[in-house]
Amino acid sequence: MNSRITTAAIVAAALQLAGCDSGGSAPKTLEEAREEAGKLERPRPGQYRQTMTVTEFEVPGAPPEMAEQFKEAIGQSNDQKFCLTEEMSQQGFKDMFQKIGEDGECSYERFNVSGGVLDAQLHCENEAEGKAQFSLAGSVTPEGSDVRMTIDPDNPNSPMGKTRIAMHMVTERIGDCSPAQ
Repeated sequence: MNSRITTAAIVAAALQLAGCDSGGSAPKTLEEAREEAGKLERPRPGQYRQTMTVTEFEVPGAPPEMAEQFKEAIGQSNDQKFCLTEEMSQQGFKDMFQKIGEDGECSYERFNVSGGVLDAQLHCENEAEGKAQFSLAGSVTPEGSDVRMTIDPDNPNSPMGKTRIAMHMVTERIGDCSPAQ
């Protein structure tokens, strides 16, 4: 499930760049989510700054020293800058959903992108690694986003069992890419 967690995080980061203006009801199937994602307004090419802040990190089964490290992570931010090229902008987001659920282990409980608002929930489950719930909520425009993401994995085969991780991701276009990019 680690690759699905990584893929879902990538999708979350990509969606926060998208300007959403597609109405309709929440798709339940992966194919409906892919089609809905294909309707997303593309972000403007340019230089972006993304700030990700851990807002919650709970691992009830963690040893005390590890639990303390998790507690220290809360409130810490990670800033990065990146150039979104014209080519990357033109690719859109539909293809990003191709890998999620292709093994039949993930499904969307909801996926709404309408009027600049994102509301999505993805559920993944397999016998060996347990299950995980991913929730995304926030606002998006062609110039940036403000999205909160929560990941609730529950692996009965892990000594740490059920955990909860929440992040707040803010992405903003800060100008054009430099010619060297």
